[in-house]
Amino acid sequence: MALPWTEKYRPTSVTGFVDNGKALRQLDEWLTSWTKGTPRKKAAFLHGPPGVGKTVCVEVLAKAHDFDLISLDASNYRTKNALERIVGAASSQRPLFGVKGRLIVLDELEGMSGSQDRGGLSTIARLTKTTGCPMVLIANDVWNPRFSSLRSSCFVIKFQRVPARSIIAHIRKICVREGVLAEEEALSLIAKRAKGDLRSAMMDIQALSQGKSFLAYEDVRWLGDRDRQEAIFTVLGRVFNAKTCWEARRAVDVADVDYEMLFEWIYENAPHQLSNIEDLSAALDALSRADIYFRRVRAFRAWKLLKYAFDQMTAGVAMAREKSPRRWVSFKFPQRISVMSRTRRTRRLRKELGLKLGATLHMSADSVVRDVLPYLRIMFSNDDAAATKLMDTFDLDETLVAYLRESGG
Repeated sequence: MALPWTEKYRPTSVTGFVDNGKALRQLDEWLTSWTKGTPRKKAAFLHGPPGVGKTVCVEVLAKAHDFDLISLDASNYRTKNALERIVGAASSQRPLFGVKGRLIVLDELEGMSGSQDRGGLSTIARLTKTTGCPMVLIANDVWNPRFSSLRSSCFVIKFQRVPARSIIAHIRKICVREGVLAEEEALSLIAKRAKGDLRSAMMDIQALSQGKSFLAYEDVRWLGDRDRQEAIFTVLGRVFNAKTCWEARRAVDVADVDYEMLFEWIYENAPHQLSNIEDLSAALDALSRADIYFRRVRAFRAWKLLKYAFDQMTAGVAMAREKSPRRWVSFKFPQRISVMSRTRRTRRLRKELGLKLGATLHMSADSVVRDVLPYLRIMFSNDDAAATKLMDTFDLDETLVAYLRESGG
């Protein structure tokens, strides 16, 4: 499997960084201030949409300033004890080798969930004030209420979406290096669709030009001008067509939907993408295991199990393909989500009736819906006198009465 272009063309110096020059200069000046003493803000908080270079910026400048870079995924160090053991120790110890100092990075801060992480965020807030070396925090949304204490203790640096012209110029250079002649209209459409996400554009251009020496507008026209959430189609393509576990697992990193929504998309499309019954059976087995992990995560707050669920629903599904041919099949919107959306009002009214009647009848809401509601609907549709009496007895408003009078159940 070819190396992903996002890695192959990852900047190694400041000159290779694409756009967001202001943010780059701000971080550079802040790191420089550490060489002159300890700045007032000992930690920097980088924020901005996905794929704009926040992590790459830190890596490039760490190299330029000769810092010993220690990069950690915050979601893997969620508790007070873990953070103090790893981050606290790293921030107070001197590097072993002849570098100027140490730079600690906590990426993917959204992976932490406040009180559910047993003091994790409060520990990070304290470490930003006591650290003996530069500390950088990275997240998409700095204005999340959970990060209020971090905002006040950090030097906040904003990263903007990469302009379309910069994306076009960058992916054009990559195409030249890869020996792919791409029409300007094709590059323009990819950049427009990426909506400021350079990483996504690079992944799209690699996927679309796979096995080609010429990329025409017609090859990418089907992408259309879609809302950014529809990048789910690209994510699904990478999952179902991945040839390695790593490639499939990385698809989660670019998903613009939450993991439960992504699970529904994969579950809905597996039968259409995997035509061989044995392949499909293996994929559904992997999805069933992922579902078990998700249920345990929700029931026991066992967040460390999330990675196993992700592995099953991406790599597990991808590796199930052994006999199914690789061909383009349009993706379908999850029917289970469509049904839930269409029946939301009905389910809400049923629950409300179940709770209201259950309190008087000394029954559970589910029992009322199952055993009592069918008879009530018949009475409200055929006996006005009984309906009026029931309205008064159970204090039913007009909305609930209208629902009971509707035909069907």
